[in-house]
Amino acid sequence: RVARRLEKAHIAARVVDMRWLAPLPVHDILREANATGRVLVVDETRTSGGVSEGVVAALVDDGITGPLARVTSDDSFIPLGDAALEVLLSEDTIEAAAVKLVSR
Repeated sequence: RVARRLEKAHIAARVVDMRWLAPLPVHDILREANATGRVLVVDETRTSGGVSEGVVAALVDDGITGPLARVTSDDSFIPLGDAALEVLLSEDTIEAAAVKLVSR
């Protein structure tokens, strides 16, 4: 949904939905990163200990030279019900991070 919102703002986005996290599909991630030159890693889990840390490490280890950013949910216990909305990553936050990355 955020990619469609960005498209309306004339920002092209490519979404790589990682359904398999173990093993991490490093080859696929690197291929897509090198094709676009910019990477925003979006991780709906918490900032510390999330899979996005491994994704960013793989990109850095491969020597990515373009802009790289990561946006995550807040560090917290796993909330239930309405409380989840207080710490989980929002579409607005993702969109803002993408716009900031493109403007670098």
